[in-house]
Amino acid sequence: MSLVQRYESAVLEELLADSLRARSAVAIISGDVGTGKSTLLGSVEKAAADSGAVFLHAVASALETGLPWGVVEQLLRGPHVPEAAAERATRLLNVHDLPLLVRFRGLWTVFRELTEDRPVVIGVDDVHHADGTSLRCLLYLVRRLRSARLLTLLTARHHPHLAGARLLAEFQHEPHSRLIELGPLSPDGVAAMLGRRLDAKSARSLARTFHEATAGNPALVRALVDDYFAGPEPSTPEGVMGDAFGRAVASFLLRHEFPVPEVAGAVAVLGKPLPPKLLGALLGIDEESAARAVATLTSAHLLDGGRFRHGAARAAIAGYLPAGERATLHLRAARLLRAEGVPAAEVAEHIVAGNHGEDAPWAVPVLQEAAVQALTCDDLETGIRFLRAAHQMCGDERRRAAIAAVLADAEWRIDPTMVRRRLPELRLALREDLLDGRYAIAPLTFLLWQGRVPEALRMLDASARGDPRGPDGGRPADADVIPPRLWPSYLYPELSVVEPEPSGVGAPDGSEPAWGGIGQDAAAALVTNLAHGAVTDALVSAERLLERSRLNQRTFVPLGIALGTLTYGAPAARAAAWCDSLLDEAAARRSPTWLAFFTALRALLHLRQGELPAAEERAGAALDLIPAEGWGVVIGIPLSCVILARTFRGRQREAGELLDVAVPEAMFRTPMGQHYLYARAQHHLAAKRFRAALDDFRACGAVPAPPGSGVEPWRAGAAQALIALGDPAGARRLVDEALALANPAHARIRGMTLRVKAATHDPRDRPALLDEAVRLLDGCGDRLELLRALADLADVHHRLGDPDRGRQLARRADVLARQCGLPDLPSVRDGEEDGDALHRLSDAERRVAELAAAGYTNREIAAKLYITVSTVEQHLTKVYRKLNVKRLTLKDAIHTPPDP
Repeated sequence: MSLVQRYESAVLEELLADSLRARSAVAIISGDVGTGKSTLLGSVEKAAADSGAVFLHAVASALETGLPWGVVEQLLRGPHVPEAAAERATRLLNVHDLPLLVRFRGLWTVFRELTEDRPVVIGVDDVHHADGTSLRCLLYLVRRLRSARLLTLLTARHHPHLAGARLLAEFQHEPHSRLIELGPLSPDGVAAMLGRRLDAKSARSLARTFHEATAGNPALVRALVDDYFAGPEPSTPEGVMGDAFGRAVASFLLRHEFPVPEVAGAVAVLGKPLPPKLLGALLGIDEESAARAVATLTSAHLLDGGRFRHGAARAAIAGYLPAGERATLHLRAARLLRAEGVPAAEVAEHIVAGNHGEDAPWAVPVLQEAAVQALTCDDLETGIRFLRAAHQMCGDERRRAAIAAVLADAEWRIDPTMVRRRLPELRLALREDLLDGRYAIAPLTFLLWQGRVPEALRMLDASARGDPRGPDGGRPADADVIPPRLWPSYLYPELSVVEPEPSGVGAPDGSEPAWGGIGQDAAAALVTNLAHGAVTDALVSAERLLERSRLNQRTFVPLGIALGTLTYGAPAARAAAWCDSLLDEAAARRSPTWLAFFTALRALLHLRQGELPAAEERAGAALDLIPAEGWGVVIGIPLSCVILARTFRGRQREAGELLDVAVPEAMFRTPMGQHYLYARAQHHLAAKRFRAALDDFRACGAVPAPPGSGVEPWRAGAAQALIALGDPAGARRLVDEALALANPAHARIRGMTLRVKAATHDPRDRPALLDEAVRLLDGCGDRLELLRALADLADVHHRLGDPDRGRQLARRADVLARQCGLPDLPSVRDGEEDGDALHRLSDAERRVAELAAAGYTNREIAAKLYITVSTVEQHLTKVYRKLNVKRLTLKDAIHTPPDP
């Protein structure tokens, strides 16, 4: 026998020895399930066989408690019973009209004869389940065979409420009876068990945690040890518990009688403690039985405070229940908890876990209430789960349509593509007047976001005709309705209907804006100001909206427009502060879609602040937040930011790879199309594909944009391409047009345009233009454009004979280049015409460069110009740096178009 921490084995060996000397004895081995009773009985069976005794074994079962003679029959049909004795016993058991006392006497004769031949050991496992007839017969035999060589071993769980408890107590009154009570292992006992498979130090270190996890139950300890050796070494008992532990727990419970396994299953499925009254109602048992079962599970250290101590044990028990039984338990629990006034979220969890089950109209309002609570707390996934269940269960058309609309809105916040499946139902509901206009927000936004403009307009018209009643039949407040053409007219300027200019951004009666701090009039005022090109008023409106509003599903659109207005019209730092605030709110509201959108805008602002690494990082993060197909037309913002950042940092190949990303055709009907075309044009410009760059810059001008919005300075870019193509006059016409159209509020666009305009003038006329460009760009905070203007101004001062001023400006530009994430200040900037770059060469450098380009060697150049070879090399080094060319391409770089 290999049990640890058990002196009981010695007691049983002593009793076995006594029985061999013709002194009968009785031993009752008592203990809870899993404490080793059967193992101990098995060890005695082996010892009896070794000593030459006959071992008669029976296992009582709760299923056979009502079967008379069940245990006795098992004993007498064992392999060690002589055939003649077995036949006599069978005849006694099969004569139904024979008096019970006669049968008892006949069986006594059989057993007495067995003990005369060899010592006999009777072992009955789980005797508390034995039928009453067998128990009385065994008691009769024990009392009348006290001088026989007989040892009777009974294993039992001793509880007063068990069947046969009174009869079992009679066995303890026998003169040579012993009660052996088995309890859980101590930590030292667990250490001893572990010590059989581990070194002493490891066994001691694990013993306490294993004891805590199993409460010393030997069966569970053995299972935990098996799991420990089956997998990688974990750091917690929960990490150890695996299949063996789960099977041991299930086996442990199944060996209990009703209703202990049922109560354990209910607690495992529900995942929370229930009062005995509710637990009894759930299982159809009385309160006392439920309480007793909980006490049994608690004493076994499976439950603590009415819930499972370990998730692995709970999962194992729940897993053994059939799916249908689990669903039934959940639905019963939902009904009971609802009747008890438990919060809707808890009831809803059971409704969903019950797989929505039977037709239960009461469940739909519960699910809706729980969903609203979850969405209010920004628990989007939970809210969506509840709404999907409500939508599936709902039989009322109007309510079902409203649920679908709210569900679409919640799904859009996680992934815009999820709304696609709701569109047919919502279109039909709007057409049949089952929804009012407020429920068109999510599908309308999705359609416009995805570029499906005709469908969006049809939905917009249907929502305008729809029934203004909500799902409860009431009329929604005006504060809940977004101005119907707000989103379409901003995203697709071609849809704008110019209305009379507003007198202000407040409500018509002069009160503060309604609708969560915004109000229809304030939002409409912003769009109308933009439509009229009233940029200054639009900026004021935008900041007022941002100041008075918190981000939610109804403010996302107008807040996005307000932030976009500041992004295009205000200094980047000012817009960035508002964007950072909205980013914090979007993160707190746990909406990937909102977070992706504002992250993309933040990348654009980084770009306009000249923070190229940050722009690329933010744009990449935005693209990772939602699937590529979820971006729709808005993908133009983050994609263009990455392309521009990589282009400006000289990573042309990586930037070019992004031009292979598919974009929706409808994007080119939105301002996002301008961003994309501008980025592609800059990429072409940097790659010296000047015709392609010019085409894309001009295409920017054909993309609709809100009047006065200043999305991208495409005319300045086109002028750069024209200069590179040898058309400075055409370039000057473009920049003059750009300056005439530019709003005074758009300092960045004016500064960028003035810098390009300077390149179309004689060097002597450039400083004034560049000084003004530097002033404007310095004020708007665009470091990248500022350094370009400073670099141009430095070159002009060098050429005009003021090298000190030139070096001072170049040093400042060099500092800005490092701040922008540029490794070096570029010598030729953004496709500027290479001939114009030659103006930065001194006369001596130009003469040396022309001869080198003509193929003369350094020595031949030195001889022709009457200078040393070393001087030639110094001049060429400066030429290569200023023209940003290699020696082999110098011939191509040296060309001198006429000055404009």
